[in-house]
Amino acid sequence: MSKRPQQSESSALVTAAMAIEEELRKFESLAEEVRTGPMRSQKNLEKMGKLLNSVADCDERMVANMRTLLGVLNQWRDRQQALAAEVNSRAQELQTRTQVYQELMLRFSELGQEAGGLSAQMQQVAGMTQQGQAASPEEIISSLQQVNERMSQVAENAGKLASDAEAQDFSDVARDADSLRQQLLSARNRANLLQQKLHPASA
Repeated sequence: MSKRPQQSESSALVTAAMAIEEELRKFESLAEEVRTGPMRSQKNLEKMGKLLNSVADCDERMVANMRTLLGVLNQWRDRQQALAAEVNSRAQELQTRTQVYQELMLRFSELGQEAGGLSAQMQQVAGMTQQGQAASPEEIISSLQQVNERMSQVAENAGKLASDAEAQDFSDVARDADSLRQQLLSARNRANLLQQKLHPASA
């Protein structure tokens, strides 16, 4: 992870900018003297030569300060680009993780719908065992066996989903899928007990 600019780097940026501003003022002042200075005597010519030398020195200092400023700006630019790359990487990771999560939740939703349908079938079969129902014990046992087998399959799928979610580090989905698996196994056990009650020999 890229770090924030250090105080020394910020100070270097401010110092370089201030130095450039100061040298620019000097440069403007010297340039004005050069532009308007008289050249009618030896003294004037000597002064003009000194002014030109001062302008050249000022220009060199200003260029050096600009290089320093540019160096700091380049460091900040590199840091910004590094941070942007990290952010882009995380954005891509988010997209991938979201897709994985949605796929897991779709599987969980489908299993939940199947479990709900099996629960309704179980209640229907349980109602068949009450007095006044025309269904024979054999019909009830056959229905229980079908529900039982389907519950086992859905419970197994829920277990696979829990393992896949755990492998993808989605512990909440893994926990919910395992809870659904346990509910299905519990319901299957009740179906087995009811089946044994109706026909012990079929256990």
